Amino acid sequence: MTAAVDLHIHTHYSDGQAKPMEVLYQASWLGIKTLAITDHDNANGVREALPLAQKLELELIPAVEFTCRWPQCITLPGKGDIDVLAYFVDLDDPGFQAFEQATLKDIHARIDECCSFLTMDGYTVFLEDVFAQNPRYAGLLQLMMAIQAKNYIPDWEEVMVTVKRYWRRVRLSRFTIQELIEQIHRAGGVAVLAHPAVIKCGGMWISAAQVASLVEAGLDGIEIYHDVVDEIARPYFLELANRFNLLVTGGSDEHGFFSDLKNLGSQPVTSEMVDALRARHTLHDAARRGSFHE
Repeated sequence: MTAAVDLHIHTHYSDGQAKPMEVLYQASWLGIKTLAITDHDNANGVREALPLAQKLELELIPAVEFTCRWPQCITLPGKGDIDVLAYFVDLDDPGFQAFEQATLKDIHARIDECCSFLTMDGYTVFLEDVFAQNPRYAGLLQLMMAIQAKNYIPDWEEVMVTVKRYWRRVRLSRFTIQELIEQIHRAGGVAVLAHPAVIKCGGMWISAAQVASLVEAGLDGIEIYHDVVDEIARPYFLELANRFNLLVTGGSDEHGFFSDLKNLGSQPVTSEMVDALRARHTLHDAARRGSFHE
């Protein structure tokens, strides 16, 4: 059964394959009423999709999935990248737009650095080769595709292993998780920790003390209804959400690798979760508007 809400979807504006319009038409056909396009480090897919969403009578929540670093969680070389979902951000806010451009510039600079490491070892690849795979976004997936396009490594699994090995040598994001949460709140948005079960921070999962430090930094919620948060992990993270009064969200993390977008609406995300996000957004928005008038 398809849920009426999906709060985690990617398009070709980052590492997804589908166009925003394809996502919206399929969501409408499936009976999804509320969705969030959460491309990495930019909201350009949301901006493109908004007019069609209105026409289809879909609620499209303005959202982005940002990458940042968690300094207290850098336990291994190449580890420390953390994804945070930003919901109900003001896309017209100049400060948010500047930050969005900075995060895009940062990921492209890191990909360029990875290209240099690969090139030094005989896999000659440049940032323009990565952009040739997707002129809208040059990310890790596009780098893998560029390597394969040059026929250096024919096997896709081997391409992924090789590129990820070099990626571990690349510097982490310029932006800390605390800086990111502050930027999200300045745009009236709600900050949600994405797919927490994949975060390795000295243990099998992040600890209660580590979550407490994120709550102190302003974290609003945690994404629990996601494929990687399985039946073993889910009760653990639900207990943490309850303990720290964190909002609970979820989504398919659909990337459009299959033309039927078969994962859309696959997680049990509810309208009540959206209402809670909206209520928190109202609080943040009121706080930032109050600061405008001080």
